[in-house]
Amino acid sequence: MQTIFAPITSPSRAGISVIRISGAEVRECLQTLGFKGALQHQKISFQKIFDPKNSQIIDETLISFFSAPASFTGEDVAEISIHASSFILKKILEILSAQKNCRLAEAGEFSKRAFLNGKLDLVQAEAIPDLIAAETESQHRQALQQLEGALGTIYADWRFRLIEITARIEAAIDFPDEDLPQNIVDAVELDVKNLSAEIAKHLDDKKIGQKIKDGLSLAIIGAPNVGKSSLINFLARSEVAIVSEFAGTTRDVVEVHLSIAGVPVRISDTAGLRETDNPIEKEGIRRALQKAALADIKIFLLDATNPILRQDLIDENTIVVTNKIDLVDINLGQAWGDRSVMLSLSNGNTSALLAKLEEKILELVPKKTSPLITQERYRVALQECVKNLQSFSLEKNIELAAEDLRLAAREIGKIIGDVGVENILDSIFSRFCIGK
Repeated sequence: MQTIFAPITSPSRAGISVIRISGAEVRECLQTLGFKGALQHQKISFQKIFDPKNSQIIDETLISFFSAPASFTGEDVAEISIHASSFILKKILEILSAQKNCRLAEAGEFSKRAFLNGKLDLVQAEAIPDLIAAETESQHRQALQQLEGALGTIYADWRFRLIEITARIEAAIDFPDEDLPQNIVDAVELDVKNLSAEIAKHLDDKKIGQKIKDGLSLAIIGAPNVGKSSLINFLARSEVAIVSEFAGTTRDVVEVHLSIAGVPVRISDTAGLRETDNPIEKEGIRRALQKAALADIKIFLLDATNPILRQDLIDENTIVVTNKIDLVDINLGQAWGDRSVMLSLSNGNTSALLAKLEEKILELVPKKTSPLITQERYRVALQECVKNLQSFSLEKNIELAAEDLRLAAREIGKIIGDVGVENILDSIFSRFCIGK
């Protein structure tokens, strides 16, 4: 296997860049750069590195070394910390590229080698880009929990139990003239039933894990000029939408990404809902209704001076907000129930809305400690696993019953990378960034 190398820090302007090298030729690569002395595991050395063509100094660096198998990839690994000069980086990569059996790493290749060398299971490996991309507390917590192995351990345990159950009925296949004892039949059927129920419960999660990773969607809807653009500007704390006294100003969806109660939320300001003959505004209204239909949360904004509520757009995840209450004397908010909020965006009294919004978000995405499904491929594999377990019965041919269990175990094996993943590895790791 070739030795690989790549920058593992951002290419944007910074003080330091780091180049990682992994493989059997790590020592030779460092010697070519002028490294002197013995490499020590988990030790950092201050070294000047040189151009082997003319012995000119390239940079003063820090070089850390990790011996196989006690490294991220399971191979010998060196990491060179250099000054973040594009010239220095380019020069070092050119020198390494000229080394025999060395090449630039592909996207995700370091993590792929960590998986292939047994340093990570596939579930842990897929947590790495999620951890890097985490922008909120909930995303960070979920990705770190997965990287530490909590989710993969659950799946590995289910697969182990399936293999054990299968082993108990294999004897009946080897000795077809002998029936399985009734106590084994009862125990196997109970174990399969319990395991199927556990996995089904894990699947019945309202896709919370995926919503934490991808973010909740919140659509602000209502008639023109009720204050939708003012509201999104307030939530974003910046002028992301045009505020105007003229109706129909917002004709497309304006979207911002925020963290609310530690949860990522995509907030969309939409076109005002009204009857119109303008084809562009009609399209904006169509998109507004589409966003509302797909949103996890809706804020239906009303004008207290002319409250127009569309009951067909109100459901359990809708917060009805009455704006401009400073212009009226009556408490219109009471008419809309306990999910309503009254405020005046012009006066900035929005604390009640923020509290209601946080309450709704935490209702949809509770701060659970148990690991959650984070990838759609896990969900698909687990659904197939449950189908096979539900198909299992010792009343049918014993070979077919055993095959149901083997297929169920295989589906879980696909998740953690124990079986049948060769055709998906490239697809999974290609989504990683270079250097990971």
